[in-house]
Amino acid sequence: MRETCRRCLRPTAFCVCAELPEIPTRTRVVLLQHPREARLAICTAWLTRIALPNSELHTGVALDARPPLSAIAADPGAALLFPGPGAVPAAERAKDPPRILVVIDGTWVQVVKMLEANPRLAALPRIAVAPDRPGGYRELRREPEPEFLSTLEATAIALGALEGDPARFEPMRAAFDRMVELQLAAARDRRNPRHRAGRGG
Repeated sequence: MRETCRRCLRPTAFCVCAELPEIPTRTRVVLLQHPREARLAICTAWLTRIALPNSELHTGVALDARPPLSAIAADPGAALLFPGPGAVPAAERAKDPPRILVVIDGTWVQVVKMLEANPRLAALPRIAVAPDRPGGYRELRREPEPEFLSTLEATAIALGALEGDPARFEPMRAAFDRMVELQLAAARDRRNPRHRAGRGG
């Protein structure tokens, strides 16, 4: 069996915990993860959860009638991180930031289905982020548009804007970049058996 990191739950060869410190926040981050996303090798919602002590992760589809999410859906200090019509740029909420930031984790199709299944959470005021560079998945995962971001990237950018300190959350993005590079290197190695056979040992 491969050794596994107890913190990130990834094989130690793919662990990025050395680059991923715990980052305190004023904002409580509530991550809602589609069950299929939880089974993927790169699970950025879990990395987000372990990087942010003031966060929690819930897995499921229809969640907003269950405690504690039913209370969050009714909280006037809660907002949903999701782009589109009516969403306010995170930088514009810096003077009146939400106490709770709800983030949905999944593919875009899964996220839309989760919004439909959770109408109370979907009705929360929405916050959007403007990426300062293309999403970091690169060729590891195909996104609909280059500017679409992973859950970790979007959360880090949003918190940086809402809390007025983008640099504090850069280690999250750096750890994500490192994780992607490790996965891509492993994929290249699998596709090149001559290179693998040439290693010592």
